[in-house]
Amino acid sequence: MFRKIIILDGYTDEPSGLGVPPYINTYPRLIAGVFRLFDKTIDIRYWTIDDARSALSRFIDDSKSSDLVVIIAGCEVPGKYVGGKPITLREIEYFAYVLRDISKVLVGPIARFGYSYGGGSIAVSLKKLRGFFTEIVSGDPELYFYSLLTSGWEKAEPNRLRDNYDLADKAFRNGAFIVTQHPNYGWNLIVEIETFRGCPRYIRGGCSFCIEPRFGKPIVRSQRGIIEEIEVLYRLGIRHIRLGKQPDILVYGSREIGYEEFPKPNPVELEKLFFGIRNVAPGLRTIHIDNVNPGTIARNPEESVKAIKIIIKYHTPGDVAALGIESFDEKVVEANNLKVYPDEALDAIRLINRYGSIRGWNGLPHLLPGINLLHGLPGESRETYIVNYRYLKQILDENLLIRRLNIRRISVLENTPLWSKKNI
Repeated sequence: MFRKIIILDGYTDEPSGLGVPPYINTYPRLIAGVFRLFDKTIDIRYWTIDDARSALSRFIDDSKSSDLVVIIAGCEVPGKYVGGKPITLREIEYFAYVLRDISKVLVGPIARFGYSYGGGSIAVSLKKLRGFFTEIVSGDPELYFYSLLTSGWEKAEPNRLRDNYDLADKAFRNGAFIVTQHPNYGWNLIVEIETFRGCPRYIRGGCSFCIEPRFGKPIVRSQRGIIEEIEVLYRLGIRHIRLGKQPDILVYGSREIGYEEFPKPNPVELEKLFFGIRNVAPGLRTIHIDNVNPGTIARNPEESVKAIKIIIKYHTPGDVAALGIESFDEKVVEANNLKVYPDEALDAIRLINRYGSIRGWNGLPHLLPGINLLHGLPGESRETYIVNYRYLKQILDENLLIRRLNIRRISVLENTPLWSKKNI
């Protein structure tokens, strides 16, 4: 059925999950893995959008000789990137037209939440693109392509979401080889590792702008599945990983996920994960995390301290705990169902500093907060800017360290609560 497929990575950036170089996200590995599971003789070729731009004729020729082109896209988090330029809507339309005689599938966040032009914009619905593609997959790619390979185009399931990681774990291991085709391989490639999907705050709807709660009840990946994937990647030469594809690493393994809006961290399960990673990949040069919910720290300080100490014990220094504070204005917090009130956010920053500001073997502080602020949210006023400045000044006055500060404008995405207010 398929002798050769092309994976075009247009890059992804989600609240949980980054796939702009030097990072590679989960989608290419899942797609390559499910095809490799089905038939090891299929020729699977990986292109980044930057490589396709620089060698356009070669990419077009390579794609025209294939049986299927899969385009990955969706930078739903507004950002500026040094390592690469994400695919544009015009480029998606161009490739879809030029390759009109080839079967094409569009996957990634774009397929579920629309195309974002960046901060301050309203996402473009994909209705206009449906005629260009054989299928637009809003579900999980490994499930779709598995059903395509086993049942054909007519019975494939483009909207199905996983309820466990059984197939995904196999696809991650079998698709790990695709990292060797990335232009940053052997240099500074950082592999994004998924630990769980879905936000525990889905119980109360989550933040108004965020896509993560829209996946419903979170599903947690097993330690064995994560560790075995990292072991395969390590054998392939990967030395940099980030446990970044989850909304809150502190609550990995918590028995309260799915039942409590702010689950208590489970330090025992978290340590099993980090110990297992170090055991199978002792020479990793980078083990970093990404998201930490400041609300978890505010409501569960004792368990959070234990979890933070475990991360510091096993990771590499220079790490950042990205805190989605979004606004220090209480009116904005309430209007958008945000995670923490301003004083709670300050407490979380202080706690991380207390244990994470100690410098490690490479001279860098072990673990520092990264503050995310959003502008353009409902409830915002001129006063919001004054309030945000005042709290940032207080952080400075208290000599608290932060790793970085991201100030972005909101993107209004399909299937989020803000989408219904896009014309207001």
